[in-house]
Amino acid sequence: MTTVLEPLASARAFAAKSADRAATTLRTLSSKDEFAAASDLLAGIWGTRRDASPLTSDLLRSLSHADACVTGAIAGNEVVGVAVAISGPPMSEVMYSLIAGVKPSFAGRGVGIALKYAQRVWSLERGAQRMLWTYDPLIRRNAHFNLVRLGAQVQDYVPDFYPPMHDSLNRADRTDRICVSWNLATAAQQSPAIDDGPVALGVGENGNPQLTGIDPQPGMRVWIPSDIEAMRVQDIELAMRWRVSMAEVLQEAESHKLVPVSVSASGFYVLDKVSAA
Repeated sequence: MTTVLEPLASARAFAAKSADRAATTLRTLSSKDEFAAASDLLAGIWGTRRDASPLTSDLLRSLSHADACVTGAIAGNEVVGVAVAISGPPMSEVMYSLIAGVKPSFAGRGVGIALKYAQRVWSLERGAQRMLWTYDPLIRRNAHFNLVRLGAQVQDYVPDFYPPMHDSLNRADRTDRICVSWNLATAAQQSPAIDDGPVALGVGENGNPQLTGIDPQPGMRVWIPSDIEAMRVQDIELAMRWRVSMAEVLQEAESHKLVPVSVSASGFYVLDKVSAA
């Protein structure tokens, strides 16, 4: 793998500015106490017992020992964010982001994007060109973060990507995911999409999903609920109707080589054809 110095220098400067804006220190975690704190943080975000954290402290230690990217956002002496990435096969130019989370009380301060840009630096230093990860297509803030703020590109939509998950965020729900690819050299942010295309999935009476039945076409829009996580708690059947409707539209669109390319300011995916990442 070849390290490109110009993007790397720019990435380091941008990551440093992002960390300053978030009023945090971004660095590789290394001590047992830090691994334990990071594991506890992830358990709190995902709503699990400490011993059932998405990444336990011993696993974080092992990943770090294997030279994976285990990055923490530190405010004072507290770990308030964590992001973990691993490299692909030998000589691969692809990195994979396993997980990222920010303490809820620090949400909206830019910690998440600072962590992502720290991952970018780590990846570029090792000659990577792309980073892959997945996210739940029904979580609007994640869709906006990934497609607009980071400028990642959708690769595909995968129904039930994971086996059943038992944390409080995913329990009793399907694990449908969108897989995205992030060009590390450019990391180009984009403006929110314009709301002017035909609607394939909108919101109808009593907040129900409303399929319009239009033929898949470039520029079509797909509504993302404003807070699917709260909906899962308040009305799990309604949340599942959104899950099924979103799956129907995105799978049909993908069969016509259409994928979400952006998110509008009002909360619609906008779909189009894109070249391979």
